Amino acid sequence: MALPISHPLQRYSVSGYRETDLPSGGFAWSADLLRHGQSFGMVTDHGDGRACDWAFTDDGYGAEFLAAAADLHPGATDPGGVLVEQLVTIRQMNSLDQVAYCLDDDAFEERGEHRLADPGRTFLEVRRDLAERFGDRNPRIWDKNASAMVPVTSPST
Repeated sequence: MALPISHPLQRYSVSGYRETDLPSGGFAWSADLLRHGQSFGMVTDHGDGRACDWAFTDDGYGAEFLAAAADLHPGATDPGGVLVEQLVTIRQMNSLDQVAYCLDDDAFEERGEHRLADPGRTFLEVRRDLAERFGDRNPRIWDKNASAMVPVTSPST
């Protein structure tokens, strides 16, 4: 089921995602922020555990974005950073040419770990196969319409 256009995951997106390796072994990243496809700022995570830095070209949209992030992630110390990470994941997963999925032992939420079905397999074929072969391992499949990993329910659906 697709989210309504008013939902923050539909209203906001990112472009120009960039990563920089750090001597510590971690990485810093930055991305341009879009609201309904129009740029309104940039975010930078320096990879040192601090909250993200924000540079908004439209302060009203910036405040709206940070408020939406706080509503979506009320317990997070940096809800805006969490929302941006979600948006980056959505962009990357929706751009895949193959169907992505994960099982219980994959750390999709923590580290983005996922598996890819063989090229040319459709969403429905992969979903049916996952239900039959891995029903006991909580299979989930990336649904581009929902922009989320969704549960695989049964082989007949």
